[in-house]
Amino acid sequence: MAATYGTFGSFILFKLLTESDLGHLYRAGKLSKAGLEKTTWLHVFDGPAVPSADLAAAVDDVNRIGEILTAVNVASGVEAVVEDGTVGLSWNHAPGQPLANVFTKVQEEGFPIAVDNALLIMEKLSLALSAALAVDVRGSSLVHGFLHPSLITVTNDGEVIVAGFGLGDVLLGVLDDAGARERCAPYVAPEVLDSRTATKRGDVYSLGAILFHLLTGKLLPAAPADRKAAVASAQLAFEEDPVPQDVMAVLSRALADRPEDRFSSAADFKKELDKLLYGGAYSPTTFNLALFMDRLFRAEIETEEKERLEESQVDVEAYLRPQPEPEPVVLPDSGEFATPPARGGGSKLSLILGGAAAIVVAALAGFFFLRGPSGPPAMPTPTPEEVAARKEAQQKQVEALVQEQVALLMKEREEQIRQELLNRQSEIEKLQKQLQRVKKTETSDAEAARKKREIEQQIAAAEEAKRKQEQALAEERRRAEEKARQALATPAPEPTDTPVPAAAAPPTPTPVPPTPTPSGVQENQFVPATDVDTRPEILKRVPVTWPRVALHSRRRGVVILSATVDARGRVVDVEVLRSDEDGFGIPQAAMDAVQKYVFKPATKDGVKVKSTATVTIPYSFRQLR
Repeated sequence: MAATYGTFGSFILFKLLTESDLGHLYRAGKLSKAGLEKTTWLHVFDGPAVPSADLAAAVDDVNRIGEILTAVNVASGVEAVVEDGTVGLSWNHAPGQPLANVFTKVQEEGFPIAVDNALLIMEKLSLALSAALAVDVRGSSLVHGFLHPSLITVTNDGEVIVAGFGLGDVLLGVLDDAGARERCAPYVAPEVLDSRTATKRGDVYSLGAILFHLLTGKLLPAAPADRKAAVASAQLAFEEDPVPQDVMAVLSRALADRPEDRFSSAADFKKELDKLLYGGAYSPTTFNLALFMDRLFRAEIETEEKERLEESQVDVEAYLRPQPEPEPVVLPDSGEFATPPARGGGSKLSLILGGAAAIVVAALAGFFFLRGPSGPPAMPTPTPEEVAARKEAQQKQVEALVQEQVALLMKEREEQIRQELLNRQSEIEKLQKQLQRVKKTETSDAEAARKKREIEQQIAAAEEAKRKQEQALAEERRRAEEKARQALATPAPEPTDTPVPAAAAPPTPTPVPPTPTPSGVQENQFVPATDVDTRPEILKRVPVTWPRVALHSRRRGVVILSATVDARGRVVDVEVLRSDEDGFGIPQAAMDAVQKYVFKPATKDGVKVKSTATVTIPYSFRQLR
């Protein structure tokens, strides 16, 4: 029997993922008359303590912020809607889990988050909050204000996405409820608990609270008076070791009682964090974080793939709601009729893009319309600002082409080094397991102590080799970029301040790169999976034809593959990210099957692009009789 789904506005609610004092987070689908437009995250703020009326009044602001604030670790495709007085916030879906579920699963499985992964999650979180600081809201930098784990998602690809910008000040109202305050207070700075006002240093405290939870597996105490002692005695989750001193220094400063003793902003927090991440003591990689997510949520990932295939085939006709025709209204003093404006029209904020243009893209085109006199206008003389804008547009076009060339030049080498890194990481993990077994022996055993020293030396050597491989990859990418820039060294024509007379002979055309779409993205251009608006989705699977020797092997495990999907939905390349068994022809059989898959291609700014999709294929063989 087909599943029956609930709805919220123009969204179909496929699956409830987590619930909190803020409400319920779903995997949902955006509906239209044409069918299912896309899969989204949808947070319905229907918690009993949520100030719904105030939240509904902020919807226009949230939507305008969503248009302006675009960064790698910030939720994209943001849309806030209201139904029956309840607010729902949707953003583009990327397979993964809310951070709230990560905390729960880690506790249930006794599977701690490594310090490297904890620091990497914080680096990505602080990057999102730093991007928001470049947006000006009524003369102040945009802050989040309520960094709750249900508004943070960790994707299966090892990325971290933050949603809820523009709602923080209002969501602080849930703290008026005693029960909600007890559960939410651990993530909120002491002065914010009292003032209910979001600040930059308040966001820094929230970052520190999440770092504390990641490292220790525990929440900060709800009472601010008890927190200092908890931080001072912090130990790594499921271990007896204290938090490393260099990490503790960052943690303690972020969680200082007095705001003036903390980092001044998320950007300053990130600068200090970067010293840890890239100073040599730690080796965080997005790949390792993705591997952690796969091991922690392997069953959920496999289930989600099946569910999303079923969801893509749902007949949405029954879930579409009829849209009433707008009633005409009479314009004052005219007797003429006009259609009333759509709900959610004007914004209450005056939002100005700040100076960090490298992080935040201002999408303000089309907000202002200039009417000129009838007839063809005279050609104006470009202002210095217009000349600079043209140069910037040309530079962006060249940069896009450089990146495409780099992707082509680096493809084969990156695949080779990625496999080497995967093998090196597996070696390190095996050595770490051996070390744990040795540690369990009596410390007085001289042989055990000797083995411990040997294994620690092997781990150090393997980690150093891995670090050098990563550095080699970065250096090769730098060289590839230089080579691509040399290939595109033909300068674009300089914009001129003087208009060309109509009778002048046209100049000899200078070769220029292909004209991109208005957004700068060309069809079938390669765009990393973390930067696309919608990722490739599987439309057709092909069963794996396992070799007979594999069927007799009695092996079980999983093969994780990365498929490069072009703009037509065809798989043009497949690589193995991980295979629990390298023999019996298992990885190759999985690759052969995925090569025949058909996908719905990824999109960027409405353009079909080439990107990558992660495919997980489990197997379990029993010996034939």
